[in-house]
Amino acid sequence: MKKYLISMACVLLTTMVLNGCATSKEKAARKTEQTAKVKAALAERHYKIVVNSMADPSEPDEKRSPQLLSTYRLEVRNDSLITFLPHYGYNQILGEAGVGTRGLILYEPISSYQEELTKKGKRHIEISVENDNDTLIFVIEVSAKGHSNISVRSRRRERISYAGQMEFSI
Repeated sequence: MKKYLISMACVLLTTMVLNGCATSKEKAARKTEQTAKVKAALAERHYKIVVNSMADPSEPDEKRSPQLLSTYRLEVRNDSLITFLPHYGYNQILGEAGVGTRGLILYEPISSYQEELTKKGKRHIEISVENDNDTLIFVIEVSAKGHSNISVRSRRRERISYAGQMEFSI
């Protein structure tokens, strides 16, 4: 009986170890697949970043807000930039096209698009968009896993930052 319990314990342990190895291989495969999706989306200039937090530079230390409850996003479709982003607090200026009580809502052609790879392996993207009232510059840092930081600069407003994750269609 003692030998039987020891052999069962060994079989169980072996199964757990093999299962753990398969899990790490699956994780590596998922990571590689995610990296490939990010590279392909950036190369095609067709991607969506779902924003889940916002930072207001008028607050000390650019505190991140808690999880945003609505589905906010920044989307690049070839030569157009589409944004539905929150924009409130000190940065909000009412009565301007694209900015108001509803947030930063744009569907504009891209004036300039520059992308480069940083030393840390992230993609640094600068997108310039002009509308009737202002020129907006979106600076996006995208990691290999799709984690994104977005900073919006304007001639007429202070900088505002967002954080989010790239989303891919299934």
